[in-house]
Amino acid sequence: MGAMVLVAIAIFANQMLPLKLYPVLVNLGFLVAFGYSLFFPPSMVERFARMREPNFPSSAIAYTRRVTQVWCGFFIVNGVIAFATAVWASEAVWSLYTGVISYVLMGALFGVEFLVRLRFRRQHHD
Repeated sequence: MGAMVLVAIAIFANQMLPLKLYPVLVNLGFLVAFGYSLFFPPSMVERFARMREPNFPSSAIAYTRRVTQVWCGFFIVNGVIAFATAVWASEAVWSLYTGVISYVLMGALFGVEFLVRLRFRRQHHD
């Protein structure tokens, strides 16, 4: 729905800025979903983990909560950078950040968390 509003504003105003704000909207949506789960558990990462492992160990609840907080931080920083590039940078810089760099950063965060998770599991499950 938010994307449709941005498209309508872009068409009405004949401006690209509303369309360039779409990545900001996506980050905001993820931030709201992940943040909400911190106030109304289980955390988002715990929910994902329970899909793969229904007998989720209690020792992992605090860990998944922390990972959810880290992702919230990522969505804040990524959204702010996406906003800054949309408003103040060239279209080339905005495209590079929102189309490449942000996905590399997301993948790097996921990869690092995966390695930390393997270590956590060895320390707490084996």
